[in-house]
Amino acid sequence: MKKQQYKQSALFCGLLVGLAGLTGCGTVGGAASDLGLAGAGGVIGYQVSDKKTGGAAAGAVVGYLASKVAQSTVQRKLTEAEQRGYDRAMNQAVKQQYWIIQEQQRSRTTTEERDPRLVPVVIPETNINGVIQNAHVEYLRVQ
Repeated sequence: MKKQQYKQSALFCGLLVGLAGLTGCGTVGGAASDLGLAGAGGVIGYQVSDKKTGGAAAGAVVGYLASKVAQSTVQRKLTEAEQRGYDRAMNQAVKQQYWIIQEQQRSRTTTEERDPRLVPVVIPETNINGVIQNAHVEYLRVQ
C-alpha cells in the first residue's frame, strides 16, 4: 500500500511541476502563487508523510518558500532587463547628442566669415542735375 502512495505522490508532484512549467513569468508573483505553491507543498507533504498534519505544514512552508524564491528571481531578472534598457537608451542619447554637435560644428561659419568687411569705393566727381558732387570715398559692407 505504501508503494502505491509513493507512486501517487510522485505522479502528483510531476503534475505540479508540469503545471508550474506551463505558467509564465508573469504569473509568478503575488498572493496567488504564494497560495498555490504553499497549497501544493502542503498536499505533497501530507501525502509523503503518511497523512500527518506536521508533514502537510512542512510541505506548505517549503512551497511558500519556493514561491518567494521564484518571485525574487523574476523580480531580479526584470530589474536587470530594465537596467540594460536604460543603459542602451542613455548610450543612444549620448550618440545622438554627439552627432548633433558634429553637425552644428560643420555648419557653423568662422568668425571671419560672420564679421562684415568694409570695402572702400572711390566715387569720382559727378554732375547730377546741375549739382556737382565732389569726389569722395564710400564704404560698402561685404559679407
